[in-house]
Amino acid sequence: MRLFTEWSRLPPDRHVLTIGNFDGVHRGHRSLLTTVRDRARALGVRSLAITFDPLPSEVLVPERAPQRLTLTEHRLRLLLACGIDRILLVRFDRSFAALSPEEFVRLLVNSAHPVEIVVGDDFHFGRNRSGNPDVLRALGTHYGFGVTIIERVAEKTGTISSTRIREAIARGDVRLAAELLDRPHLVVGDVVKGSGRGTLLGFPTANIAIRDRLLPPADGIYASIVHALERWYPALAYLGNRPTFPGAGYAVEVYLLADAVPALQGTVLDVYFIERLRPDRAFADPDQLIRQMQEDERHGRARLAMELPTWPPPLVAALYSPLEGEPTTYGHPERA
Repeated sequence: MRLFTEWSRLPPDRHVLTIGNFDGVHRGHRSLLTTVRDRARALGVRSLAITFDPLPSEVLVPERAPQRLTLTEHRLRLLLACGIDRILLVRFDRSFAALSPEEFVRLLVNSAHPVEIVVGDDFHFGRNRSGNPDVLRALGTHYGFGVTIIERVAEKTGTISSTRIREAIARGDVRLAAELLDRPHLVVGDVVKGSGRGTLLGFPTANIAIRDRLLPPADGIYASIVHALERWYPALAYLGNRPTFPGAGYAVEVYLLADAVPALQGTVLDVYFIERLRPDRAFADPDQLIRQMQEDERHGRARLAMELPTWPPPLVAALYSPLEGEPTTYGHPERA
C-alpha cells in the first residue's frame, strides 16, 4: 500500500521524507521529490511525501485561498509518478495548525521515523508558520535526523512556483503554464444542462461545472484536448460571459471536434488547455459570431494536429493510474 491517511497507519520503517502542499506538482516540486527519491535509495530506506487536504490556506484564510491547480487525487498520482514510495495525506484542520514546530516534529519522529527531511528554502511549518529551515535543522540535530534544503528551481524567465503558474493561467498563457508544469493545465467538470444556443449556431457544446475550486484560465477560446468516456477528443473550449448575448452569464463550454459525438449529459470531462486562440469578445450579430467560430475551428484543428500524435504525454497518462491505498474522504467533490 502506498497511500495512507492516518499517521498511525504508516509502516514502522525509516524514511527520507518531504512535506508540502505540492499543488500542481510542477517542475520545481518534481526536482525536490527526485532528490527525496534518490536520497532514500542511497540510504536504503523508503521515500515519503506528506501533503495536506484541505490545503492550509483553505482552512486558515479561506477568503484569500487561491484556486487549485490540481484535484487532490491528481496531486497524489503525480507524487507517485515522481518515484515516491509512500504518501501520507494529512487532514488539515485548526487543531493540526495549532501544533508548535517542535510538536509537529515530534509527530514526524514518532510516526514517520525520518532519517532525513528534504524541504524547499521557503518551507514554513508549525503554529503561525513559525518554523523555518533553520528551526528544522536545530530540531533535526536534537532528534537525530538530517535536513537538506533545496533552492527553488528557476528557468530563463523566473522561479518556478505555483503562484507564477496561477498567474499565467489567469491571464490565459496556458503555454507558459504547460512549460512550468510539464503538462497542459487541466480542469475537470461535470456536464450540466445548457441553453442549447451552441446547437442552434451549428456548434453543439457541452456546458461544464468545474470541480473543486480548480482554476479556470482567462476568458477566451482555447484549442484543447478532452478526455470523455475513456476516449480522447480534440476540442475547442470557451470560457466567458457570452457578451454577444447580453445577460447570458458566465459559461464554460466544450465543443468536440469529432464526427461522432457521444451523449455527454451527466458525464465528467477532463479538459486540457493547449493554446489560447483568442480572447473573448462581443460580435455585432450571431452571423458574425458563427463566421468567427468557423475560423476558430480551423485554427484549433491545425494546432491540435501537431499535438495529438504524441498524446497523452507521460504526466497526463499518470493522472489515470490507480491509487494504491486508503480511500480519501475529506469532503471535496471529487472524493466519494
